[in-house]
Amino acid sequence: MIVRKLTELNGTDREVNADTWTSRRLLLSEDGMGFSLHDTIIRPGTTTEIHYQNHLEAVYCIEGQGHVTVVDTGEIHHIEAGTVYALDGNEKHLLTAD
Repeated sequence: MIVRKLTELNGTDREVNADTWTSRRLLLSEDGMGFSLHDTIIRPGTTTEIHYQNHLEAVYCIEGQGHVTVVDTGEIHHIEAGTVYALDGNEKHLLTAD
């Protein structure tokens, strides 16, 4: 059984920072679950270009709002608390946090 608290990840190698986000990796492939689970904070007023080419991704917004723009189509989807978006076709997208 794996039991892990978000607060235990602060300042460890499971906390990764970039200019526009901070991600705490609760589960990784090395945990043997067959999927990963991250708690990610997107910095307000930023846009991040994202393109996962080798895996599928699902994102669930628990706080805040913004939008996702699909690069190939220009489609824009509003994101707010309680919204999930799933990249079932490895879509390259822009994630903007308001």
